[in-house]
Amino acid sequence: MTQNVFMHPRNDFKIPPNYTDLAIKHADFRKVCILNLEGTVRLDMRSPKTLQVLSKTLLREFFELEVDFAPGSLIPTIPSRLNYLLWIEDLSKSLNWKEISGIDIGCGSSCIYSLLAAKKFKWNMLALEIDQGNFSFAKRNVENNMLNENIEVFLQSDKNVIFKEYFEKKPSKKFKFCMCNPPYFENIGRLPMNRKRRREAKNEPTGNLNELAFQGGEVEFIKKIINESCEFKDHIEIFTSLIGVKKNITSLEEFLKSKDITNFVITSFCQGNTTRWGIAWTFNNYLKLNIRNDEII
Repeated sequence: MTQNVFMHPRNDFKIPPNYTDLAIKHADFRKVCILNLEGTVRLDMRSPKTLQVLSKTLLREFFELEVDFAPGSLIPTIPSRLNYLLWIEDLSKSLNWKEISGIDIGCGSSCIYSLLAAKKFKWNMLALEIDQGNFSFAKRNVENNMLNENIEVFLQSDKNVIFKEYFEKKPSKKFKFCMCNPPYFENIGRLPMNRKRRREAKNEPTGNLNELAFQGGEVEFIKKIINESCEFKDHIEIFTSLIGVKKNITSLEEFLKSKDITNFVITSFCQGNTTRWGIAWTFNNYLKLNIRNDEII
């Protein structure tokens, strides 16, 4: 059963888009549509080409964004990206933030979080990227949508750090939040031979090695963010990350507590047949993080 009913109440895709209407309006989208015998339109979600055209079409139709993707790079699922951003917006409202600036850790070739944050929410964003190809496409996507004033794309030469390289160059910069869709797979060496899907997802997995895999998977990557957050807590008010597997929540909670970080919150994001989770933590004890998705509409 679809979980759209549990999607964030302000998500543009809580009511799924009408593929037939999109096919009539967008020629590229029409080419990847499959016409059912009863006259309705469906999509082959196992096809990376179809997923790419779908994402491009939704971004163009709903947000007036023109986005391109580097060959073989991650193709974002737009409803799930919105769920994450809307949760951060909820946090911002509860904390009475005015001017909002954030960091996207690993923006990918689409630079999707930063583009949506700038276009829909009017936030200023720093998009961090370690892959040269993804960086080039991300910069082009920002430029093509005339969002250079709102989004800075930064190429990290040191792949072993997250925040350090940027803040060493710009030590006076401060941000309200950071966000991340961490690499999910644990074993980089076996990834090409063993791309196991997350059981509940129906879409074909896409993305290059840097986007999909990290030694130790998402748990170790988020732990890396937690470790660096202790060093850069004066630069970022709230640290957040996406979590792909529910069982990983407990170990991350324990790791936060081992660092004497007790001001944190977990939430869930539902869309289609998929559930993901979000984690947020802060070193500022006056900030209230224990809000639910349904507290602010």
